[in-house]
Amino acid sequence: MRGCRHTDWHEVSLPVLATGSEHLVFFDEPGGEVIKVTHAGIYGDYYEIVTGRMTQYDCTPAEYLLRMRWWEKLFSIAPNPIGLTEAGQIVSHQTYIDGDPASQKAVDEFLAEAGLIPVRQSCWLWKKVETESRMEVWIGDARSDNFISVSGEIVPIDIRVWGLPLP
Repeated sequence: MRGCRHTDWHEVSLPVLATGSEHLVFFDEPGGEVIKVTHAGIYGDYYEIVTGRMTQYDCTPAEYLLRMRWWEKLFSIAPNPIGLTEAGQIVSHQTYIDGDPASQKAVDEFLAEAGLIPVRQSCWLWKKVETESRMEVWIGDARSDNFISVSGEIVPIDIRVWGLPLP
């Protein structure tokens, strides 16, 4: 809120790097960062298998923010939330990582090495059981164009992560 004494509003003009179904992506070249701004009212989605079929659900802002925590926990690099726009869009930033396109085979091997198992690999859907939290952490949109290869290492740059209670 503009009246909140803990908030400083800043207007920034950056070149658009990409536009997707979930974000506007800007490039802050001097800062070496990518700035992501969710589209108004859109905070991503997640999937569940319901009676054998994939079912899509919209995320809440809280679920969107949790995604970043699970992403960081799994891969040690994730976007960080930095604020909100007046329209309620979540703004996050992450270091710009220059690399080469990753192959789907390399992405699949990377996810398996990270302890994930494919749920519907043809739909780019994976999960990992977190026994201490009694949760399954799911990863969606794990397709090659959401990962890059840097010096032979695979880095996720745009994935969907969510948690479901263990059945």
